[in-house]
Amino acid sequence: MADDATPGNEPEITYRTPSVDDGAEIWKMVDEAAALDVNSGYAYFMIARNFSATSVVAEVDGEVAGMVTAYLLPSDHTRLFVWQVNVRDKFQGLGIASGMLQEILTREECLHVRFIETTVAPDNEASEALFRKTAAHFNCGIEETEVYKDELFPDAEHQIERLFVIGPITRIDNEIQIRHDEDGYRLYAVLDGNEQPAFTPWNPSFSTLENALQAAEEVREGHGAKEVVILDSQYDGRPH
Repeated sequence: MADDATPGNEPEITYRTPSVDDGAEIWKMVDEAAALDVNSGYAYFMIARNFSATSVVAEVDGEVAGMVTAYLLPSDHTRLFVWQVNVRDKFQGLGIASGMLQEILTREECLHVRFIETTVAPDNEASEALFRKTAAHFNCGIEETEVYKDELFPDAEHQIERLFVIGPITRIDNEIQIRHDEDGYRLYAVLDGNEQPAFTPWNPSFSTLENALQAAEEVREGHGAKEVVILDSQYDGRPH
């Protein structure tokens, strides 16, 4: 059993984006999980094809061990909706579920994610524990509301679904940089080593450092940045 791994004999855990070839295996994992609703195989092929950048398959020593299906909300790409999570029984206890969520959040497509959303049935204690652990990992809050009442479901046996919203997520190494150019000060967001303009589609120039600092503080939370750093010879990269 993988749960019996000892120091020096740890299993090799890898995370990757799913492909269409994984659709049937993902369906099997959901079918094996008592706490998850099984959808058509076609649904999982669509997830693996269209939402692979925000989904993940975990392998232990080359064997498929778990999966997360998720997507960015079309109306708000700062929110990642996690649809289904499962780790096969014999791979429980290795931290794979948390590892899969963290893997998704490190991808370039998710560097701007500030909130994680998911729905959890009242009897799904494992999922609730996972998302509370995730909130603790990012040192942020978790809001719980009733989203789908049981009477809404055509299946009378379906339980109420609660919406969990985790966030706002602040990445430890994210920062807003203020750079002095010839025409003034411009702002850039550096998120997990990846740089992008702090404003889009047009990144304005500010005539004074005071105005740039004010704008930086206004956008810092939106980018999930920990601090504002001034890149100017006069200030020598001083955090603000």
